[in-house]
Amino acid sequence: MSQVTLSAKRFRVLENLNWSPDGLCLLVGANGSGKTTTLYLLRFLRNFFEGGQEKAFLSIDGGHIRTRGLVEDGPVELELAVGEIRWRLRLPLSDSGITGTYGETLQRGDETILHAEMFADHWFIGQTRIPRDGQRCGAAVYWDRHEPESQWMYPLFSALASIRVYQSFYLNQVQYPDGRDRPMHFLHGTGNNLWPVLNNWKSAPMTYAGQYEWVLKQARKAFPDLIGSIEFVRGFPSLVPPDSTDPADGLPPARAADGLLTGLLQLTAVAGAQRGALIAFDEIENQLHPHAIRTILNAMRERAEQQDLTIIVTSHSPVVMNAFRREPDQFYVFEPGAARMPVALTDLHDEDWLAAFMLGDLYDRLEFAAPATLHAGDE
Repeated sequence: MSQVTLSAKRFRVLENLNWSPDGLCLLVGANGSGKTTTLYLLRFLRNFFEGGQEKAFLSIDGGHIRTRGLVEDGPVELELAVGEIRWRLRLPLSDSGITGTYGETLQRGDETILHAEMFADHWFIGQTRIPRDGQRCGAAVYWDRHEPESQWMYPLFSALASIRVYQSFYLNQVQYPDGRDRPMHFLHGTGNNLWPVLNNWKSAPMTYAGQYEWVLKQARKAFPDLIGSIEFVRGFPSLVPPDSTDPADGLPPARAADGLLTGLLQLTAVAGAQRGALIAFDEIENQLHPHAIRTILNAMRERAEQQDLTIIVTSHSPVVMNAFRREPDQFYVFEPGAARMPVALTDLHDEDWLAAFMLGDLYDRLEFAAPATLHAGDE
């Protein structure tokens, strides 16, 4: 994938975000600093392009989009840049919601392909004035209507279409599958289709390039005492322990450890990402043993390199942070007072100094990402 840059002004707590994530990246900060909001922003942009304004707002529970407490009345400004392509939105918002039609610009290098002012009822494509589509954004309409001339937009289209954000998995639905045959090739955001995806991959290893085998291999490393294989009988999964040769030893998902199910969900999400995709996990450490955390992060790092993936993980866990000790340039911080967020950890502290410590210990000592009213050494 071409370099992706995500920008936002006045989007919830993100007063000024400008970030170009690449590979496996860790995002840390105090509670309420903007980590989860950054993932919401990714989801918002994807849904805005795919389904329009209404779908985008519904996908992040609608209200309170604009940063509260700002004196200035500027619009919410969002931008996704992929290589030389830039897609920009300007949303006239108040605390009660959107107050008029949004502005939009699509650029290719220095050339403006499509433009619409806020509150206007039309777009300009080049010098041609056309009425707005009532549902969809201009970039999506241009992509659909201008084949094959719009193929230069493919990097932007592909980046948006590939975004997957994983926050709260529906473990109850994973624990009690219904056995229905719903072949899919990637994991849904809720994870409720985990077993149909794995069953589909297992039944067609050549078609899915060994994705099931990769998940199982990494799961065995992360949970060496819990899983040896997965058997499917009439669509229902059975988790067979290591060294067992008897399918009767298998357990239904309801009897499996929550951490094992969470690990399978995370690994399946990564395995199902198309080459060059951008995927994100909120609070990746939930329900996982430290060994499983380190193993899954290593698997993600290797997969990101092999498949040109951008994988964003957020965390408060010192175990997760310590796993980035050798890659401090992949560690990003929402640091109070910074002009732009997030800040690379190596821009906050000297790399040689960081190498002398465990990063999780520095976080615990409030050396970075502390709540705005606290300072290092305060309790």
